[in-house]
Amino acid sequence: MKPMVLAIAAIAVVGALTGCSDSGKGTVTSGSSDAGVPVSAGATESAPQGNSTAAPETAAGAATTKLPSRDDATVDARDYASDGKYYFQSPSGNILCGFIEADGIGTGCQLAHASVVPAELPDCGTRANRAVSAQILGGKGQYRCLSQGIFVGPPLDGGNRGGGKVLGYGQTIIVRGTACTSMSAGVRCDQGGHGFFIAADAQSLF
Repeated sequence: MKPMVLAIAAIAVVGALTGCSDSGKGTVTSGSSDAGVPVSAGATESAPQGNSTAAPETAAGAATTKLPSRDDATVDARDYASDGKYYFQSPSGNILCGFIEADGIGTGCQLAHASVVPAELPDCGTRANRAVSAQILGGKGQYRCLSQGIFVGPPLDGGNRGGGKVLGYGQTIIVRGTACTSMSAGVRCDQGGHGFFIAADAQSLF
């Protein structure tokens, strides 16, 4: 009789352990979503703020390290606005630039006078009324030889010469994620790590 009682007790214990295992298995499944099991959007949103945003911030930071930050701007772009576009010129007046996204032109600068012409524009420097220019369009830098003032802003102070407001040396203007910096050596414009540098005696794309 005693062995039978022990056997029944053992069966009861095994049954109890089996019930606990099923419950624990359910807990492990939901908890293992951090290890790669997909979770619902609701579950992610209800997670603590620190845990739910840590991974996305890391990924976004790695993908946008070359994008200009708002803190990089040293001027208010609104001061350079004209009819939905933004224009500026270098202190020398030889580099004229514009942000013209609305017309699908992009951001670019052109030279009033160029002493060096990019190899990609072989005849631009030999033709009358042609301006060496560079632009960012579709996230890519490229050269253009212009026959008109595409990137030239409106005249200032009632004058006849266009150009837009002067962007002083060392100043940076940012419009819709594209940054242009005026330097004594020339103007550099950057969009997500790609763009151009332009000056009378040197031009480059990157």
